[in-house]
Order: sequence, then C-alpha cells, then structure tokens
Amino acid sequence: MREKTLTSSSESSGKRYSGFSLVELLVALTLVIGALAIAPTFLAKGVSSTELKSSVRRLAAGLRETRSEAVARNRPRVFMLDVDERHFAIGQGAQANPLPKALDLKLKTAESEQLSETLGGIRFFPDGSSTGGEITVSHDTRSLRVTVEWMTGRIVVAEAE
Repeated sequence: MREKTLTSSSESSGKRYSGFSLVELLVALTLVIGALAIAPTFLAKGVSSTELKSSVRRLAAGLRETRSEAVARNRPRVFMLDVDERHFAIGQGAQANPLPKALDLKLKTAESEQLSETLGGIRFFPDGSSTGGEITVSHDTRSLRVTVEWMTGRIVVAEAE
C-alpha cells in the first residue's frame, strides 16, 4: 500500500507565506480598541481615589500643623475651612490651600467657630486641646472623615460610615 501525502498549493510550488491573515489582524485590532475604550474608566477611578486620599492627608497635615503652632507659640490658632470654595488656611487671612473641585466637603464644628454657612474653623489651644470637629471629604460613593478630638486635639482619619 502506498502512502499519499496531501500538501497545500503553496508548499507544492515551493513558496512559504508567513504573517497574519486579514481576519486575524481585524480581530486583534478590535480587541485593542476595546481595551483602550475601557481603560480610561478604570484609570479615572484610580485618580479619583488617589485625589481623595491625598486631599484628606493634606487636611490632616494642616490640622496637625495648626495644633503644633498653637502649642509652640503658646497661643490659640485656628484652622479655617471654606467648604464652597474648597480651600483651607491656618489662621484667618492666611494663604489658602486649594482642594480639588470634584470633592464634596462637610464641616462639623463648634457653633462659636462657624463664621458663615460655608466658612468655619477648628481652634487649637496652647495645651493641645481644641474646640473639636469633623471634616468629611467625599467623592462618588467613597467618603473619608478627619476627626479632631476636643480634649486632646488628636487628629484621626477614618472611612466615613
């Protein structure tokens, strides 16, 4: 019995073609376009989360600096926050530190420190204590809270409920 070998026409003519077919290229191109279309939504969420955490760290650092200045200078210092303009300052009339406009801010503070509907402060005293308060920073569905304990002036950052 004889064996019969089947060969393609390109092999029989001695020519070999390498590369991708048009269909394979179109499928690969479609997959790449689909991945590029989805990527910005994942990247945007990462930036927002980073922006949220960074802003909360800056607020906490500003509060700690205000407390340190009150203790070091042996006189009260005020951390001011404008929730509409989204900026904070250490003391009235001090340089404003801007926060991203995409964030939502809420300030809960002593009535004596509430200057207007949108502007309020947290006062720190020379012994390290404070008037106490809470700043909630939100973006989309995530919220972080910076709490200032009135008796000790301790600043705590936690997930908001």
